[in-house]
This record gives sequence, structure tokens and C-alpha cells, in this order.
Amino acid sequence: MNKQSDDTVLTSAEVKRLAFETGADLCGIAHVGRFSGAPEGFHPSDIFNATRSVIVIARRIPAGVFESQSRIPYTFADDIAMKEIFRITYELTLKLEDSGVTAVPVPSEPYEYWNSEKMEGRGLLSLKHSAVLAGLGVIGRNKILTNNRFGNLLKLGLVLTDAVLESDPIAEYSFCRDSCNLCIKNCPAGAISESGVDQKKCRMNSESTTVKGNPVYTCWKCRTICPFMKGIKYA
Repeated sequence: MNKQSDDTVLTSAEVKRLAFETGADLCGIAHVGRFSGAPEGFHPSDIFNATRSVIVIARRIPAGVFESQSRIPYTFADDIAMKEIFRITYELTLKLEDSGVTAVPVPSEPYEYWNSEKMEGRGLLSLKHSAVLAGLGVIGRNKILTNNRFGNLLKLGLVLTDAVLESDPIAEYSFCRDSCNLCIKNCPAGAISESGVDQKKCRMNSESTTVKGNPVYTCWKCRTICPFMKGIKYA
């Protein structure tokens, strides 16, 4: 296993350059010490015990797909964005290894934890909470990560490394106003509340199949109802 030695030169700026060259739209870094509040079993060190830094990347979803009257464009875009983030995560991991450090890719799927009755899944780590700790945005009342530049139109990936990297500042901006409950009031399934998202209600309303049997998304109201869907400048 590679170990970062004293003469290994890998900076946060270099990591971000590699991430952007690979296709990421955003890249943020958090020292593992920021994860002290992670639930038992879902801490970076539970996956890779030598973790010293957590690298979070994001790929954006094109906003135009939400203008379509068909469900297919969003389904297509979401699928491609997921495949892209998997590819970027994988390639960044290889580039980090080539730089002389150990790197472990952590995808959002598949789930190791799944509650069939509740239709509730959990990834190895919460990527959206990791993204907050890496300075990529905040979690809105709709429980989706929202970034000041790209809004909530993001897919996330993550890489753990034993490299000691400088952390990004945690975002200080906010989007949700005390008087705004648009996502809660307009969720067709009534799945969103102040305490979280009922995954069963959400999945039953938003996941379906075409007549031929292809998977298709049927709801994305929690994204589009948000005034900051596309970021601050579009609100």
C-alpha cells in the first residue's frame, strides 16, 4: 500500500486541478477531523482507517431538462451525470495513486444498508453531508445539497485519501428563508418534512418504468420548486 511520505508533494490545489481535468464541475476538501459527528459505522475511517482527508467532487445536471414535458430527458441526464461522476471518481482515484498516496473511491451507490419495508437506503457515507463539510454547499429544506453557483443540480462523488490536504472553508451562505416551505408544501407525495424525507413515499412517487419496462423518473418537484434551483444568480 502506498503511504504519503514526507517528500510526497500533493497539495489541495493539485488535487483540484486533477479533479477538474477529469471532468468535475466542483471539488472540495475536508480534513477527516470534521467528521467527528458522523453516525457510528458511517465515518470515513470506518471505510478506510488511514483516512486523513476527504475529497468531494460534483458534476452538474443541465437545467434545460426540466423544461421538457417528457420524463425522458431528466431520466437520461440524471443517468449520464451519475455515470460521469462514477467515471470521474474512478479516474481521480488512479491519478491520486500515481501521485504517491493511497486513495479509496466511495460511490453513492450501491447501498450496503437497505431497509426493504421502509425502502430506505444509506450509502457508505452521506455524500451530501460530506459535501457540506468540504465547502461545496448547504443542505436545504428539501434535503438536497445546494451550491451557490449550480444550485441543487448536482451529482456527488467522493474519494478518501491518506494525504494531508488543506480543507476548504465551510459555506456560510444560506438559501432557505424562515417563511419558505415551498418544497414541503408542494411535494406530491408529502414525503418532505422538517425532520427529513420519507424515502418510501418519495420512491413510490418518483420512480417508475416505461411501457417497455425501462426505469424512468416521474417527479423532481423538490428540485424545481426551489427558487435557488440553479444557484443564487438565477433566483
